Amino acid sequence: MRIVPTGGISQVKETAMPRESQDNIRARAIEWHIRLRDGDDAIWEAFAEWLAKDVRHAEAYDAVETADRAIEPLLPHVVIREAANDLDEPAPPPARRRWLRGLVGGTIAASVAAAVLLFSSPPSSRYDVATAPGERRVVALDAATEVTLNGATRMTFDRDDPRFASLVSGEALFRVRHDARNPFRLEVGANVVEDAGTVFNVVHARGEVRVAVAEGKIVYNPGAGAVSLDAGQGLVDRGARDLRVTDVPVAAVGSWKTGSLVYAGAPLSRVADELGRAIGVRIAAAPSIADRPFSGTITLDGSGVGQLRRLSPALNVVVEERPDGWIMRPAGSVAP
Repeated sequence: MRIVPTGGISQVKETAMPRESQDNIRARAIEWHIRLRDGDDAIWEAFAEWLAKDVRHAEAYDAVETADRAIEPLLPHVVIREAANDLDEPAPPPARRRWLRGLVGGTIAASVAAAVLLFSSPPSSRYDVATAPGERRVVALDAATEVTLNGATRMTFDRDDPRFASLVSGEALFRVRHDARNPFRLEVGANVVEDAGTVFNVVHARGEVRVAVAEGKIVYNPGAGAVSLDAGQGLVDRGARDLRVTDVPVAAVGSWKTGSLVYAGAPLSRVADELGRAIGVRIAAAPSIADRPFSGTITLDGSGVGQLRRLSPALNVVVEERPDGWIMRPAGSVAP
């Protein structure tokens, strides 16, 4: 997995290397917790070497120890039947007993801790990637699958499953390697976009989902009621059975990635959202003009709010700065 920020943020590349799984680390920590009860010098030396290999080892062991201390007050109420020959085992040296008390506690507590750690809070391989307004970031899931996040976007990915993604909010452009046996699935709220070898753009904002396909084909909510979209098609889903399929210019799909916003009768509220996402500020359209259609191409010049002011005549609006961002109002109107 590779994450590369682009746009107005400094260039960074992050490569995830194979690492020991958290499940394995946790299991080993519990094993050490139990083995050290009667460990000899060799076991204690091996334990110290294990701790030194990875900072996560000590963190996992601390978690086991913490659980052990939390459970210890309950132990007097537990009846334990031990094998008879356990009574004949020699006690560890006094110094070792102090280590045992301070570091590991009892074997039964460790067993309970194992149950707590392994079953009540399993680790997650999922992680979030977020962009600030005006920032873009590229996430390469494999050699032929790439996701570009627009500004003000949050997504969830899975280190163990490169065929999964979730668009929490914002906008992203997907270039996906097709695999009929293991399709790429994108969760968008309660909806699913499944690829069939595609380049497509998805927006999740203001309670609606918008999908547009530039290449190949996608299936929206596969199963009963599935909607298939080919290149040059898009949809707008506002929920409550309000879903419309439309034609879209292929050149307009994800055009924001190359610095252009292309519209054909788009409501001004959408233009405001997408301008804000691109230039790094919050922009809203006043309710009286939010549904007004706009057609045209806006070429982003990198000047931020300065461009917003210059666009006002073309959009037939006036713009006003407010504490929470900018608002577009009808041209000629007086600020309240």
